[in-house]
Amino acid sequence: MKKIQKESLFALPEKKKKTWLSHSGIEGMNRCKRCFYLQYNHKIYHPEGIQSRLANRFDAVLKSYFDIFRKKGTLPPFVEDTFKGALQNPFKETYFHSVNDNYGFYGKLDECLVLDGKYIPVDFKTSSSDPREKDILSAYQNQIDAYAFLLKQNRLEPAGYGYLLFFYPDLTTEIKHGFPMINHIVRLDAHPELVSDRIQRAIEVLQGPMPEANSDCSFCNWFQTVKQYYV
Repeated sequence: MKKIQKESLFALPEKKKKTWLSHSGIEGMNRCKRCFYLQYNHKIYHPEGIQSRLANRFDAVLKSYFDIFRKKGTLPPFVEDTFKGALQNPFKETYFHSVNDNYGFYGKLDECLVLDGKYIPVDFKTSSSDPREKDILSAYQNQIDAYAFLLKQNRLEPAGYGYLLFFYPDLTTEIKHGFPMINHIVRLDAHPELVSDRIQRAIEVLQGPMPEANSDCSFCNWFQTVKQYYV
């Protein structure tokens, strides 16, 4: 008589791993829904190509610099005339919000201010062109919205605005004295009430059929051009 494996009778179904969306991920959906779908549902990412890591290095340096003043309980000198409040201490970088059993939303702040018990997200931007002469990208506005949303979902009252802190290397003929940096600060109103709809639209794309590629997606257009040579 065949022996019954009792443990198999009580095996629990494997719990599905939650998909965590982010601001940058949803911005990818705005560029091309098909690429967004492939990334999250099939783990097919854009080829990275040649990218500068300089912006990441700038972020690391700035965060270390702000930490020095966090310990002192003061603001860095180059922002103290613009920023109001104090640096969040201790600083919490990553915030999560569970949407449902299958999806969540998260984000990582570069910095955060606290003023009268309300929280103000700050994001560092390293610019390759003079930020004083450019309009603010919609993605940057969406980012501030997302951070305010995450703060609110984590029971930290947002102040209703956030800051973009741009860094841009100025022209100089005296490099031996170091590169002069232009610091440009932009205050943006935050609209956390808009973020839930953005998340829901992203989830609907992921749960639906494979979407059409955006007509201006360079990755999808390249594939359509070359796929005939891969038969």
